[in-house]
Amino acid sequence: MMKLSRLFVHAAFGILACACGSARDDDGGGQGGTGGNGGSGGTSTTSAGPGGGGGGLGTHPTEPSTPTRGGTMTFKNVGAPGWWPRRIDRDAGDPACTYKDGTDTWGGHCCMKEQHTTSTTLAPFDEEMTLIMKAIRLKQLAVYQPSESASSWSMISSWDAQSGQGSNLVVTEGQMTSADFTGDLTKKDCVNYFMQEAQFPCGDGKDYYCPNDPGINHLGWSGSKLIVFLGSMTFDDAGVTKCDGDGQGHAGPWVAFVASELIRDGGRKWNGLCNCYSKTGTVGDGCGEINVFEVVLDNNQYSNREFMSTGVRSYQAGHVGGNVCGEGCDRDAFADDVEVVDACAKKAYTSGPEIEVGGGADGCPVWRRPIGDRYFMILLDEKQREIQVAVIHPEKIPAEAAGMLPLLPGALSRDTIDALLSMRLPE
Repeated sequence: MMKLSRLFVHAAFGILACACGSARDDDGGGQGGTGGNGGSGGTSTTSAGPGGGGGGLGTHPTEPSTPTRGGTMTFKNVGAPGWWPRRIDRDAGDPACTYKDGTDTWGGHCCMKEQHTTSTTLAPFDEEMTLIMKAIRLKQLAVYQPSESASSWSMISSWDAQSGQGSNLVVTEGQMTSADFTGDLTKKDCVNYFMQEAQFPCGDGKDYYCPNDPGINHLGWSGSKLIVFLGSMTFDDAGVTKCDGDGQGHAGPWVAFVASELIRDGGRKWNGLCNCYSKTGTVGDGCGEINVFEVVLDNNQYSNREFMSTGVRSYQAGHVGGNVCGEGCDRDAFADDVEVVDACAKKAYTSGPEIEVGGGADGCPVWRRPIGDRYFMILLDEKQREIQVAVIHPEKIPAEAAGMLPLLPGALSRDTIDALLSMRLPE
């Protein structure tokens, strides 16, 4: 695997993953291409880049677009004791295979046990998580996590398109390419995985299954974490090819934050018969997946390229959120400055909706697909047991986000984190 400060050079062989994610899929959150356990490389940056706890990224130029009032979706009461099925590397008949002792999607042996947790703070989203993106034009990316004192959060991973530099970040596309990483993920419908540079310690495999897939065997981010990126979902659908370059590709933007364990179960999450996604076979009530932003394009009544869905899935309550504004929705029915709308009532929100895990919700919130650049954010906080998802226009940064945007500094105070959690956009 090559490590360069200015170029992301993919050195990957193996599976070609095409995510056609759907808010209604119950088999893994996406309808991907075929997969296997073939070796696959990745691309990484050195710690010499910006961010990574240093001076931060600074302001990035943005393309002019109609300013919007922004939007948030706030998921509350996140985390509860429970369990999910975990794949382990044991022989058939081993008594440790308490959940399943059978075969995986490709006919290999599948041994799974019940993985229990007593955590109440974000569980299972306090476990390692991996960021997934497709069909996005990325300009900046920053990952923050709490310092040891918890009084501030440090930027521990980053990438910036202006310099082509990054820090503590690995990007694995899943195919061989010699192109440098420009941040433009809109040319092909390949799935891109973002992880930390450090290798995941597989050990002997008896308690945690590790595939022969070097591009995936990297650490995710555990505990509290904040992902924020500047990007655009505006592009010509016809210009997107399949991941292998053969024909029209799936043009639906997708940002997901999933259990790292899920993509390591084999086939990078599309091993439907042997992964931790669900313990009942439905609704993703397993190790945890968040479809942070998903444009549903499945050629059915749920599809609409002009809206995005956000859904949280885990053993705590199955599928929470994940609303769609399908073929009956018209983006032009809403004012130009609207970001988040109620798909059931067909009206714009005047204050950011709240969704309680295991409880009620303020309507059926979905996003209008942004036109032009936006700051996109997902914040998972153990202290408040909340997941805050936000879309912010670069020309309308709210006061609560001023400690973070547009500079993306090397560290954020706890007060800034609390302010971000308090946002209920539009205000």
